[in-house]
Amino acid sequence: MNPLAIMNEFNHRSFHRRRKLLKFAGLVLVLLGLFTIVDMMGEIPEVPTPFHGPRSAIFAGMTMLIFGLLALYQGYKLPLDEAIELIHQRGRGVTEAELVHAMRVDRVTARRLIEALIQKGFLRRATDQTTATEEVFEPVR
Repeated sequence: MNPLAIMNEFNHRSFHRRRKLLKFAGLVLVLLGLFTIVDMMGEIPEVPTPFHGPRSAIFAGMTMLIFGLLALYQGYKLPLDEAIELIHQRGRGVTEAELVHAMRVDRVTARRLIEALIQKGFLRRATDQTTATEEVFEPVR
């Protein structure tokens, strides 16, 4: 097999690993931020935080909360960039089933991806339908 073809294929394992990592890191940061703020408000015995003083605890807690929420958002948002990359690598139309198979997402997510890409102007419905079972969407050039 051609090594360039292997490099250009969509890597669904790293895609899902990155999303899981973002979700986990976001959850941990949110919980640590909440713990830091709660610890500042009332002493939780035997588990002191390294921050001494209310200002530093509020700053550290809010910073962790903000970064945690940003990581959670990145982990849960629709993967539009990855779908655009996958569609343009193929250079031809794509169906819902192909997105499900290539990205390893469920059918509902694939449908939401296609609708979002149509709304943003990256995809359009194909004018010539070769198969009657599935609708083909082609990239806008």
